[in-house]
Amino acid sequence: MSAGETLYFDHAATTPLAPGVLDVMQRVLAEQAGNPASDHAPGRAAAAEIDTAAGALAALVGGERRGVVWTSGATESINLALKGVAEFAGGDVHIVSVVTEHAATLDTLAWLQTQGARVTRLEVDADGRIDGAALDAALQDNATLVSIMHVNNETGVIQDIEAIGACCARHHVPLHVDAAQSLGRCAIDITAMNIALLSMSAHKIGGPKGIGALYVRRRSGAGRAAGPAIGLAGQIHGGGQQSGFRSGTLATHQIAGFGAAATYVTTNRETEQRRLAALRDALWRRIDGALDGVRRNGGAAVVAAPWLSISVAGVNGDALLKGLVEGAPALAVSSGAACSAAHGQSSYVLRAMGRSAAEAAATIRFSLGADSNDTRVNAAAHRFAAEVERLRALAGTLVAA
Repeated sequence: MSAGETLYFDHAATTPLAPGVLDVMQRVLAEQAGNPASDHAPGRAAAAEIDTAAGALAALVGGERRGVVWTSGATESINLALKGVAEFAGGDVHIVSVVTEHAATLDTLAWLQTQGARVTRLEVDADGRIDGAALDAALQDNATLVSIMHVNNETGVIQDIEAIGACCARHHVPLHVDAAQSLGRCAIDITAMNIALLSMSAHKIGGPKGIGALYVRRRSGAGRAAGPAIGLAGQIHGGGQQSGFRSGTLATHQIAGFGAAATYVTTNRETEQRRLAALRDALWRRIDGALDGVRRNGGAAVVAAPWLSISVAGVNGDALLKGLVEGAPALAVSSGAACSAAHGQSSYVLRAMGRSAAEAAATIRFSLGADSNDTRVNAAAHRFAAEVERLRALAGTLVAA
C-alpha cells in the first residue's frame, strides 16, 4: 500500500473494469465499425458481438439471449419496466413495491401516481426485509406488478426473491426485480425465482458505465421461462430496434464489455463472494473490537457479501464522512444517507429499519470488491476507528468548553 493511496471501499457505487473487459472493448471499437442493425457484413459482425454478449448475460441469470433488452443502465431499465408495464396495462394500474427501494424506483413510482396509478409501498422489519403476509395481502388488491430490489444499495440486505416470486406466481402477478446490486454477487435464476423483468447495470459487475439491460420474459413453453409473456410498452421511440422495446443504435463496444464482465463473474462469483464475506466480517470484527457505540445494519445472514453498513454513536455524520474521505489514508466510502443527502435528510432506508434520524445520519457504508484484501481491511479498520475517536474527543472538548 503506497503513501497517499486511497483505500477503495465503494464498489456498490461502481466497480473497476474486470480483467479482459477493456481488451474486448478496444478490439470491438477497432474492428467492428458497422451498425448492428445494418444487413451487410460489417453490420452482421457487430450484431454477432451483441448476440455473444446477450448470451453471456442471459447465462448469468438463467435466461435466454432473446430476452435481453439493452439500455443505458439500471435506472433506464427500471423506468422501462415500470412505465412500460403501466402504459401497456392501462386502466386501473396497481404496483406493489417497498419503502426501501432505490430512488430510481421510488421516483418513477411517484411519477406514475401523478398519472393515476395506485402504489402500495410495503414496510420492512429491523433487518430491512419485507413481510411475506403483507405482500400476499397487497397482491389480493388487483395488483398489476410487483417491483422489488434484490439487494439494497445502502445496506446490502437481501430480499428473498424466490419466496417473493412464488407468491407473485400464486396470484398471477408479474415480478420486476432491480438486480443492479445483486447481479454477479447473488445467484439469480429467472425461472426458479418467477421473475418477469430484471433490471441490470454493467458498471456494478466490472463492466463499463453507460450500459445496462432489462431482461424481459417473453412467452412460456418448453425450455423457456415459466409464466405468461409480460406486456411492455416501449418508452424510447424512433427506429424500432430491439423489437420496439427500446429504439436507438446499439453501442456495440459497451455491450461487448458488459458481456465480457458477465462471463468473468459467471466463472468466479461463488469463490469471490465467499472471499469478500470473510473480509467483510473481519473488517467488522476489527472495528467492533476497537470502538464502543457502533452498530451493524442488517444481520450477516441476510446481507450480501460485499456490504458493511455501520452506524456510529457520538459523532456528526457529515464530519465523519468528510474526515474519512479527506484524511490520510483516504477511505473511499459512502454515507448511509447518500440517496437522501440532496434533500437534507438522513437515510430513508435506515429510518425504515427503525434507526433514529441521528443513527441514520451517522452511518458509513463499506462495500468491498476485487481489490479488497486483508492489508487494506486492516488499514481501513484502523483509520475508521482513529477518526471516530478523534471526532468523539473533539465533541467532548467542545461540550466541556
